[in-house]
Amino acid sequence: MEKRKKELCVFWGIFALAVVVRCIRFVSVPGGVNQDEAMAGVDAWALSEYGTDRFGTWLPVHFRAWGYSQMSVLLSYCMIPFIRIFGFGTFAIRLPMLLAGCGSVALVYLVGKKLFSGEMALGLMLLTAINPWHFMQSRWSLDCNLLPHVFLLGFYLLLLGLEKRRYLYFSMFFFGLTFYCYGVAVYSVPLFLLAFAGWCIWKKQLRLVEVLPCILIFSLVALPEVIVMLLNYFGRPTIATPFFTMGYFPESIRSNDILFLNFSMEQLWSNICSIWKVCIWQVPDHLHNTLPKFGPMYHISIPFMLLGIGKFTYDLFREKDIRRQTKMLALWIFFLTGLWVGLITFNVNVNRINLIFFPLIFLCGYGIAVVAGSFRKAGLVVAAAYACCFVLFLNAYFTSFAEEIQRNFNVDFLELVKEADDRRKELLRQEILQMSGFALSGEIVERQFYVSLWERAEEGAEKELFKRAALFSEKFSGCGIPCDVLGEKEIVRLLNLVHNPSYTHLEDTEFSAAIPTLEY
Repeated sequence: MEKRKKELCVFWGIFALAVVVRCIRFVSVPGGVNQDEAMAGVDAWALSEYGTDRFGTWLPVHFRAWGYSQMSVLLSYCMIPFIRIFGFGTFAIRLPMLLAGCGSVALVYLVGKKLFSGEMALGLMLLTAINPWHFMQSRWSLDCNLLPHVFLLGFYLLLLGLEKRRYLYFSMFFFGLTFYCYGVAVYSVPLFLLAFAGWCIWKKQLRLVEVLPCILIFSLVALPEVIVMLLNYFGRPTIATPFFTMGYFPESIRSNDILFLNFSMEQLWSNICSIWKVCIWQVPDHLHNTLPKFGPMYHISIPFMLLGIGKFTYDLFREKDIRRQTKMLALWIFFLTGLWVGLITFNVNVNRINLIFFPLIFLCGYGIAVVAGSFRKAGLVVAAAYACCFVLFLNAYFTSFAEEIQRNFNVDFLELVKEADDRRKELLRQEILQMSGFALSGEIVERQFYVSLWERAEEGAEKELFKRAALFSEKFSGCGIPCDVLGEKEIVRLLNLVHNPSYTHLEDTEFSAAIPTLEY
């Protein structure tokens, strides 16, 4: 009993640490709003007001999003109650991911206790609480980052279901929901379930009659998203029902990201290299995913991860207790499922292969436990090293990262919008609508677009601005799209063309509206 009380005290202490550090300035850091985050928020607001996405689609199963690239819906649906309660803003659209992140810290403890021991579970929980990947993705809303949390909940219920069958059926509901978190779930989650079910039936841990209801529940929950994928694969029209809409997206290019739809040995090798670089070697990724000096897992975790993977695999196949072996195998298949995502998905980054990081945390903790059990006082040294890393990480996150990420998250644009008067807001709204029309309409054959870049007025800003403009131009020119950087005279001429009524827009055939005329 005394041991249990001590364990609970440590649990709540670690949980409080995880919650507090994730809540500190979570609305203002990252500053601004990421474009995907904003899009998910606007769709959630439209759903809360009208029951449609921003394009007017009734309760979509999958968002149209960018047109050429779609977005999963579950995170936006989770935002709706918070938008209704707190109003539409950064706090409301980020709160679901914050809650999911805090909740999954506790879930790691529960899963760890099922797999190992209470002491080991607390260590894994602490490792998750201070993990850079987990910390960063909990503080802003990207649709795909909900996947590992929902999968982990299903995974825990699956382990419970080996003891009490009713939890097995609940787990299928959450595994079905993963299809609405991120598209990679479609070609990864079923394989995980199939492999685990096959093992359980073979080793008589589950009967076929118990597996069949699981298949039914999972299929019913995932079916609408599966239909969306089939509609887009075979080019069939949108299916609208009174309950939801399963959309066809003719502009989509997402199938190009899947290896077995565009197979080549060269791409397979590139994907393998990406897994190593992102997950093990932890090379710099997008700034919103990782801090380059720390990586998603801390660089000091590399030897522990490799040791943990090797030792856990060895112990798994030597385990004599079939029930314990089955639970260990579930974690091993979880890890292999993450690797499968990396193999099949085009050149993964941290958020694309996010499914692998929870099993990596478990295996890293396993490696640390091996070292701590083999060398006297090694556990204290490792704990001190991770504590130092976490303090340095927090310092970098709330200082240099907080300053740098603002540019990526459009904070300058948001400040301009706040300061703009109603007339400027209306002009901006009209320009956005017009640009959207140009992008989506099939009537426009050729169009000139002008993009303005700006920099804060400070020493060296002009040089930096020229550098950015040249790089921007090179990226378009490299794709065969002509792009020029305008000089001062050309900019003045362009402004006159747009704003001076004595100039006619080059494409405007109704000249009388643009040029003053005298009639007599």
